[in-house]
Amino acid sequence: MLGGIGLVRQLIEVLVGYVGGVAPTGGEVDKGVVIFEVVEFVHLFLVGTVLYITAAGLYQLFVQELNFPRWLKIDSTEELETNLIGVTVVVLAVNFMGAVFVGEREFLLPYGAGIALPIAALGLFIGLRAWSLKLSRQTAVEAEEWQERAEEQGTPSQEAVEKAAAGE
Repeated sequence: MLGGIGLVRQLIEVLVGYVGGVAPTGGEVDKGVVIFEVVEFVHLFLVGTVLYITAAGLYQLFVQELNFPRWLKIDSTEELETNLIGVTVVVLAVNFMGAVFVGEREFLLPYGAGIALPIAALGLFIGLRAWSLKLSRQTAVEAEEWQERAEEQGTPSQEAVEKAAAGE
């Protein structure tokens, strides 16, 4: 709501500034400032999206299923984490864009590195989790195949071997 109201207000100020040739602050309309303020409103929308996805995801996980499109349905905490990480990366990138538009050139490199490191860490986290999930699925398939071959050859199953070892 805050982002929407602020964006409409900003649009009106810009239109009045361009029609009258003077910004409401008394000076000329500065395109860089307008772009920065629009980016800030986009940032507010993204933060609102993060909060909404979190609230809806937690509600779906712990209360009841909601009638959402498939891409917004949350079935596990991993899906909620992945959605939040995606939006968080975009929020961080928009923060950096805002700093670029403002013209803070003196400390832009450390600021950019400070934003890039968490993005890289989150990307690594998502990649390693996907790799781990793929590996565990592959291992489960191989175990099933081994079990089927063992049964076809008349070799006792792992469960039978374990029961025999336990004396059952």
